[in-house]
Amino acid sequence: MIKQLLIIFSTLLLPSACMLRSGVKTRIKKRAQEEIKQSLGNQAQTYKLLGISDVDSAFGKNYYTKAEVQGIMLMMEKITQTIMHRTNNMKTFNPDDQFVMNLAERQMVAIDSISRMTIQSEQKGAWSGWKVKVDYLALDRAGKEYRAERWMFFDKHGKQVEHSFELPLP
Repeated sequence: MIKQLLIIFSTLLLPSACMLRSGVKTRIKKRAQEEIKQSLGNQAQTYKLLGISDVDSAFGKNYYTKAEVQGIMLMMEKITQTIMHRTNNMKTFNPDDQFVMNLAERQMVAIDSISRMTIQSEQKGAWSGWKVKVDYLALDRAGKEYRAERWMFFDKHGKQVEHSFELPLP
C-alpha cells in the first residue's frame, strides 16, 4: 500500500517539478539576454542573438569541466590565429586596423578572466545554481561588428547573475 502511494505521489509530483525547472531555465535565458543588452549600453540596439546554450547546472562559479576548459582554450587559439593571419604573423601589423586592435583587446580581457578562472579553480562542489552561454553579434564603440560568447552563472533561483565573463569569437 505504501509503495503504491509513493508511486502515485511521485507520478503527480515529477511533472510539476519538471515544469518548475523548465520555467527557471526559460527565465535564465531571458535574463541572460537582458544582461548582455544592459552591458552593451548605447550599443544595445545592435545586439543580435546567434545562439544560446541549454541551461546547465553549475557546481561553483569557478568549476569548469575538462571539456569546457578545452573549448575555451581552443577558442583563444582560434582568436590568436585570426590575428596572426590578418597581420601576416605580425609582419604587417597596423595599429590603425580597428578589427585587429579590438579583437586583441577583447582577447586580453578574456585571458585575464581565464587566468583568474584557473587560479581560483575549485573542485566540483555542491550544486550552486545555473550556467548558460550566449553567442551574440554587436557593434563595438567604433561601430565595428564583433562576435562574442558570454558565460553567465546564475543563483539557484535563476534570478541573479553571480559571475560572468566574455570570450571573443573569431
